[in-house]
Amino acid sequence: MDDHAKRLGQLLGNLQSLEFALRAFLQALPSARPLGIPHGTDIYAFPVGSEVPESEITSYDSLGKLIEKFNAEMSIRGLSGIDPGLVEIRDALAHGRVSSASEHDNLRLLKFDRPVNGRVRVVFNEIMTEAWFAGQKKRVYEALLFVTKNIKP
Repeated sequence: MDDHAKRLGQLLGNLQSLEFALRAFLQALPSARPLGIPHGTDIYAFPVGSEVPESEITSYDSLGKLIEKFNAEMSIRGLSGIDPGLVEIRDALAHGRVSSASEHDNLRLLKFDRPVNGRVRVVFNEIMTEAWFAGQKKRVYEALLFVTKNIKP
């Protein structure tokens, strides 16, 4: 169980890093909304309840929307984007159900779609093995590297 928690934390950390890198990339675009706070301001020093201007860094955009915006910019540049399927993993981790048949089995991640006429569809069903975590971490890390490589200095 400790290994599961460690692998889960690493994957979530990579997903959060990817999201921040996407925001930094979008903020560096000429079309970006102004950051609205002085350069060098410690954004982590704002107490709860503080208000700051909306920008690419502070927007409420979901990971899916950020990837969509990034991929649109990459298309303009004639480059391929990053896999929008990464959103599926993030959403399953955030909204899925995790369990196992016994305490010695790997945990399974199961996610259901919104109900339609009293029925729900299974949209994610994976056993969270060491190999599964390694594969997902690799996908997210490669996307993170691609985004950071394309951020303008």
